[in-house]
Amino acid sequence: MASAEGTPLRVLIVHVWFWPHVGGGDQHVEMLGRELVKLGHEVTVWCADVPGHNPRQFQRGGIEVVRLPPSRILGGVDPVVSLDGLSMDGFDIVHLHDTLPVLIRKTLKMARNAGVPVVTTYHNDYIKHGIISNSIKSLRWALQGRKTLHSSNARIVLTDYFENLLRSKRVKGRIDVIPNGFSPIEDAAERPSTLGELGERKLLTFVGRLSEQKGLDVLMDAWDSLAANSDPGFDLAIAGKGELGDWLTERIANAAQNQSIHRLGLVSEGEKLWLLENSTGIVIPSRFEGLPTVMLEAMHASSPVIMSDVNDLGRLVTEPEAGFSVQSGSSTELAEAMSRLASATAEELQNYGKSGHSAAQSYMWPVITNDVLAVYRRVLEESK
Repeated sequence: MASAEGTPLRVLIVHVWFWPHVGGGDQHVEMLGRELVKLGHEVTVWCADVPGHNPRQFQRGGIEVVRLPPSRILGGVDPVVSLDGLSMDGFDIVHLHDTLPVLIRKTLKMARNAGVPVVTTYHNDYIKHGIISNSIKSLRWALQGRKTLHSSNARIVLTDYFENLLRSKRVKGRIDVIPNGFSPIEDAAERPSTLGELGERKLLTFVGRLSEQKGLDVLMDAWDSLAANSDPGFDLAIAGKGELGDWLTERIANAAQNQSIHRLGLVSEGEKLWLLENSTGIVIPSRFEGLPTVMLEAMHASSPVIMSDVNDLGRLVTEPEAGFSVQSGSSTELAEAMSRLASATAEELQNYGKSGHSAAQSYMWPVITNDVLAVYRRVLEESK
């Protein structure tokens, strides 16, 4: 078993979603895998084939990808897949990213039967609406989620908040806190072709999935409160795609001062970098998050950040004085923060940017990957 310091490992990473699906968890898995490959380790990813992709087995960034076709998708979020034809042969360690999905639980069972150590990363506590949905969520956690973590050789969470949350959910054993990482965008910055003329106006930007989770409605409510009676004094850019795309089209059409709202659609990495570098600030009004990559990317690009204080994320911005924190779901607080940032002096903006850039250094993927590798090595040593 490869456990000695420096010995290449054969790592199986399992996450329901992976490229070409777009999401924070997918990006986390891919960037971790790519960094492990750079260090000389062999990495395989098992994921559900949603959306469908041809071929189902291929290599991406040095990672061997195996996409498993689902027979059905439970609740629209949990693909039911089979592991027939797959085995644990050739893997030193398994790293699960989630606790509840069918793919995760089946892989855990296979790994335990084969005697392969398992590390599980708990990314987020997803919000459900309604008594029935929350009851099902609580039941699944009691029967499945906690069992996944207790059956794992190590448990990782992204922030101290999630460690405390799992303790409140009666999770026992050691919990390692290792944040999400990011890699600086390597593409050349390129002004989005869909961005209209700004002149001398300041620009606040949202970059993310167009969804309720990301607080898109809170953002639009904040804009309307600022623009209802007069020009807010800055433009708003919204970049991304998602299930609220049609809703956003209608909402912008009915918004006050909508000539100052720029709907950009899905932007390239180069276009995102341009936005991070040229916006007065990046607005992240999420209702729930693990640790958003765009926040880290914005800080590294010296862009001030307005971060929703969900899961205690606000302090990651306010403690280094890299921007502002607002109450999750509060369009009033968000509007106040947006107005305050847009009216900040050049010196204030520069200070926010410098502080954010400095704070972001400890979140870069080479640092984070070494911390994850330390967990792998520890688990392998303990499993001897």
